[in-house]
Amino acid sequence: MDTYSTDSNPTDRFSYRDASRTLTLREGLARYYAANPDFIQDRDMQVGPFHIPWQDLLRHDLMHVVTGYSTDLGAELQLLGFLLTALSWKRPWYYYVQSFGVFLELLWRSLTGRALGSKYVNPLQVCQLYYRGIRQGCMVKKKVDAYINPEILMDTSLDTLRLEYGIDDAGGLE
Repeated sequence: MDTYSTDSNPTDRFSYRDASRTLTLREGLARYYAANPDFIQDRDMQVGPFHIPWQDLLRHDLMHVVTGYSTDLGAELQLLGFLLTALSWKRPWYYYVQSFGVFLELLWRSLTGRALGSKYVNPLQVCQLYYRGIRQGCMVKKKVDAYINPEILMDTSLDTLRLEYGIDDAGGLE
């Protein structure tokens, strides 16, 4: 079993720029799905006892695009923490369950010596990565509306969205 390395940069960024301009959210999402062809699109997902509606999956994927967080385990932990504090507090109750529940599940697996995917992440790292995301989410200048209709933002440039919400650096706010 491989061990998760802190040398890995959990905020490795996808390329959402081309030589002449910043991409729109729609274009960034298309690149995200092209880089992750196995990801579920256009349908709900069941994760253990949790039913996750497609619109919530889409919002999660859009946050990967806007923040630049990769999909490796460390970045997913950070994104979970980020979403806990960067989203408006008025949100579906299960957003809290998903954030805490997934964090606690990953922490439990780590405490019992099980790999998280193909890598083992020690419990301290699990907590540090989640907390780093929480801190980063606290630094946004405008809370993200948890109920926002993604379609209204799709043709907005990523630079505009990052500026509006105070996400200065795609991939994290460190």
